[in-house]
Amino acid sequence: MKNTRKILISGIIVSIMVIIASITVSVIVILNSGVSRTVMIYMVGSNLESTNGLASSDLASIKNKDSNTKVLLIAGGTSKWDNNYISTDETSIYELTSSGFTKIKKQDRKNMGDSDTLTDFLNYAYDYSKTDEYDLIFWNHGGAIDGSEYDELSNDDNLSLSEMNNSLSKSPFNNKNLELVIFRTCLNGTLEVNSILSKYANYLVASEEETLGANYSSVLNFINEIDSKDSSKDVGKKFINAYKKQINDIKNSTFKTDRDTIYSTYSLVNLSNIDKLSDSVNDFFNDIDITTNFNRISKVRANLYQYASEEPSYDMVDLYNLVYNLKDLSPSKASKVLDELDNTIIYNYATDSNSRGISIYFPYNGTSIAKKTFINVYNDLSSLSSYKTFITKFNNIQTGDYTKSTYTLNNINSKEASDKNAYADFELELTDEQVSTFAKANYVVYKDLGTGYYKPMYKGISTTLDGNILKASIKDRQLQIVGSNNDTSDLMAFEKENTEKYIKYTTNVILRTVSDNLSDWKNDNAIMTIFFDKKTKKTNIASVIYDNNDDKANSVAVNLNDYDDVVFSISSGWKILDDNGNYTGPIIENGRVVGDGIYTGVEEEPGKFKFELSKFDSDANYYCVFEITDTHNNVSYSKLIKLK
Repeated sequence: MKNTRKILISGIIVSIMVIIASITVSVIVILNSGVSRTVMIYMVGSNLESTNGLASSDLASIKNKDSNTKVLLIAGGTSKWDNNYISTDETSIYELTSSGFTKIKKQDRKNMGDSDTLTDFLNYAYDYSKTDEYDLIFWNHGGAIDGSEYDELSNDDNLSLSEMNNSLSKSPFNNKNLELVIFRTCLNGTLEVNSILSKYANYLVASEEETLGANYSSVLNFINEIDSKDSSKDVGKKFINAYKKQINDIKNSTFKTDRDTIYSTYSLVNLSNIDKLSDSVNDFFNDIDITTNFNRISKVRANLYQYASEEPSYDMVDLYNLVYNLKDLSPSKASKVLDELDNTIIYNYATDSNSRGISIYFPYNGTSIAKKTFINVYNDLSSLSSYKTFITKFNNIQTGDYTKSTYTLNNINSKEASDKNAYADFELELTDEQVSTFAKANYVVYKDLGTGYYKPMYKGISTTLDGNILKASIKDRQLQIVGSNNDTSDLMAFEKENTEKYIKYTTNVILRTVSDNLSDWKNDNAIMTIFFDKKTKKTNIASVIYDNNDDKANSVAVNLNDYDDVVFSISSGWKILDDNGNYTGPIIENGRVVGDGIYTGVEEEPGKFKFELSKFDSDANYYCVFEITDTHNNVSYSKLIKLK
């Protein structure tokens, strides 16, 4: 009996130990059931950091919260860091800890635009951090199919798509071992970028359009919200939602409006479907006879919204809208492309219908050198070989012998505005030949100063071709600045977009901070976008960004309250006609007047001025000039059309 008791007691003890062990294992499993991930940030500071401290403010927003998420950083490519732990003499690697980013591998300065720098970082990160999943964030400027990561210290050398492909192919992530790739850059949401990355990652987040940043708001703080239960799709959506919040922060920094006044977009893409999408694109464009349909295709392309309009060489357009507007040339194959786009794009944030998630290169406005460079990118994109053939043939026709045909407007009939609708409607009659090659038209309104000089008042994009008659209207289009003393000044405004709901204008300004010490004065050039709501009749500032012709980095949002004055450039006059009365300029593009002219400035204190639409001065003489682009991208100008 005693032995039996001992056996029973021993058995009970063993059973209890087994139960305890099982519970312990279960607890460990439960505690480690979340997916562990490594977030790798490839950060090239460039002038975004050296002139605005944007990289440092983004990094400062990331906190070490989730033990299942490791954050590794490589940083370089800028002449100045706005923090005390990154040196311009190094391109070192850091890990996010409870005390911030801590250096874990010291390295001499490297060119961040060199593919070997990316490869070495990926190899080190993989060996250093063993986790279930790996994400990669590219942080810098983006150049569409030119790639991204422009190193300020290496003459803006950057990672091309070919170099990205080469780097990833030599890394441990060469077989779709990356979960998510995020481009915190401009313009990299292209089919071409997706095609390269589809071999290495499952999902991609990028923007078709230029993106904005602000050092009073962050996007990288989305990392703080990553949870161990999050899927890669969840993480991608959290990044996009953080960008949406930043856009709202920018919008509310100096003004308030209910509408989305800042044009912005980001999308989350399922890379496993990119091959099917590319095949459908090839089939669609391979089915189109370019020679027969050239004028038709060119007119569609000329009127599509083009991303980065201030950088015309990029020539990026939305893939959905391109195919949709050409669908009648091959209906069934167009439907296949649109269906595959729906299958590919998981989540799309866009403030406008221009953007459906993925852009594509279509050469049109770029220089001949830019076109040659970007078409050559397709040498590494065998998946889009038929599309390459299409755009190459289109470009050859557009720039070939056809461009020798004349397209003069000087002797075509023009119609002045009637007394009843003074300064409202005006028109130009085109010939049948001109109508057949007409692609689009803009117009510029000038005020005659009576001295042989003319003052540019307004550039509009809203025109209508009705049969042979080209029509436009400037009724209630003139923008005025109303100062703190209710003084008014005519604003030199440029229409960027005109929809049923709103009009967007741009104008260039100088942002100024004055001081008793002359060396402390600041004068920064910027482009202001102004938004007129047709329903409420209210006019607000949509955004202010540094001018990319200035030393400041573009795509950085400005808080007007950081400056003492906003100086609006008001043109006093230009000589716009030659001795024969033909229009010779000035050239007005991207919110700027290009050429020699006389300027005055109107100074206003931030928050103390507003805008309003007004009629043109009835006591002055106004003239319009039509700027017409044909299907071969030739630009012609009409003679002056008198508006009174």
